[in-house]
Amino acid sequence: MSDSERGRGEGPPTARVIQPRRSLPGGRAALGGLLIAVAAVGVFVAYASASDEPSHHLVVASRDIDIGTVIEEGDLQLIRGDLPDATRRTTFSSVGAVVGHVALSSIRRGEILHAGALTADASTVGHEVALTLPREQVAVGHLQAGDLVDVLVTRDDATSMVAARATVVRLGDDGDRSLTSTRDLTIVIAVSSGEAVVDIVHALRTGEVTVVRSTFAASDDRSGG
Repeated sequence: MSDSERGRGEGPPTARVIQPRRSLPGGRAALGGLLIAVAAVGVFVAYASASDEPSHHLVVASRDIDIGTVIEEGDLQLIRGDLPDATRRTTFSSVGAVVGHVALSSIRRGEILHAGALTADASTVGHEVALTLPREQVAVGHLQAGDLVDVLVTRDDATSMVAARATVVRLGDDGDRSLTSTRDLTIVIAVSSGEAVVDIVHALRTGEVTVVRSTFAASDDRSGG
């Protein structure tokens, strides 16, 4: 067979198409996809957490509480809320844990009650007694509501303790709560027993009473009612 015959029997040559090989995603693309997935999970978790109710109880003031006030149940309410652990450890989770303590500072309505704003011990609050004394017989210049005081009486040549570590509930009257006045000063203190009240009243009638601040004194070097 001649070359011309062979050419007439065969068709034109078929073109060959080369397909590029599909490769796996590169390292950057894979990392980008992973970050997007993690972000999506984070958004979901944040949304789910935001929809959860707060898990802790917190005691707040239901009304304004003045400094020196003996706190009652009606002054408080319980709410739910979340705080950092370090902050929550200084708050209260039950109303009963606060009732009977004395406010060491003014507390506004809706404010969360903290341990630092109250006297540490509610057991000293039981009976209140008022002492009206000449200013010079209050032997400290920085006395304020919430402080602890010792009450002493001097008769003849002897001085004795009448009440130890009583809590100052109120200092002065409504118009004068400082020690700057030259008038007699009225101090309302809280003591834990009726017997202590009797001893204080008797001391006021029979001797010269002096009030000494004992807030920072050690409790084991005091005695009395």
